Amino acid sequence: MKSLKLIGLAVLCVAVSLVSCSGEDGETGPQGPQGVAGVDGAAGADGADGADGADGVSCWDLNGNGVGDAEEDINNDGNFDALDCQGADGVDGADGLDGADGNANVEKIDFLITDFSGTDFTVNLGFSADEMNSYAFLYYLEFNNGFDDLWYPVPGPLSNNDRYSRVYANEDNAQINVFFYNTSDDSPWAVPQGFFTQFRVVAIDFATLGNKGSQDNVLSELKSAGVDTSDYNQVAAYFGLE
Repeated sequence: MKSLKLIGLAVLCVAVSLVSCSGEDGETGPQGPQGVAGVDGAAGADGADGADGADGVSCWDLNGNGVGDAEEDINNDGNFDALDCQGADGVDGADGLDGADGNANVEKIDFLITDFSGTDFTVNLGFSADEMNSYAFLYYLEFNNGFDDLWYPVPGPLSNNDRYSRVYANEDNAQINVFFYNTSDDSPWAVPQGFFTQFRVVAIDFATLGNKGSQDNVLSELKSAGVDTSDYNQVAAYFGLE
C-alpha cells in the first residue's frame, strides 16, 4: 500500500515538471485553401405557353359578326374603323343665363309708337279678363339714339333721371296706359314725336315658372334666378325672346 502511494506521488511530480517546463504557444498557421463550392441544382424546364385568347370585337362591329355591314359605316366613308365608333356631336348650350324651357307661355307684344307725342298713350293687349289675371307683365320703351337700341323699363326713370314713366293696367278691358312726368316737380312731360320707337310688353304665364300666385311672386322668382327685370336684354335671353 505504501508502495502505491509513492508511485502516485512520483507520477504527480513528473506531470508538474512537464507543465512548468512547457514552451510558449506557437504562431497561428496560414489559412488553408478555400473548399470547393457545392454544385447548384439544375434549373427547371420552362412551362408550356398558354392558349391564345379569343379575338376582341371591333368597336364598329355592332352585331359582332366580324363583317362590315352597311349600317355599321356610321360616317359613310366606305371604311369600317374607329371613326365609325364616334358618337354624334351634342347640341351646343346657350350662352348667358339658363332660361325656362321654351317660351310657349311667354309672349312678346310690340306696339309701334314712332308717331306718338304727348304726355300719355294707351294700347290694348287683346287679352281676356281671365288671361289678365293669370299673367305677369313687364313693360319697356325703346329709344333709338341712332347707334344702339336702348330699352327703358316702365315704370322707371328716363333720360338721365330728368323724367320718369308710370303704367296702369286695366284688367277688365286689357288696356295699358303709360304716363310721363318731369322728375323735378312731377308735372306731366310732353314727349316729342319720334322720341320713342316702340312699346314692348312681355306677358309671362304664371305657370311658366311653376307659380300660380301673383306678379310679385313671378318677379321674385326671376330675381332669384339672377334676372334683372329692368334690363330687357336679360329678360329676352332668359326666355329666349328674339
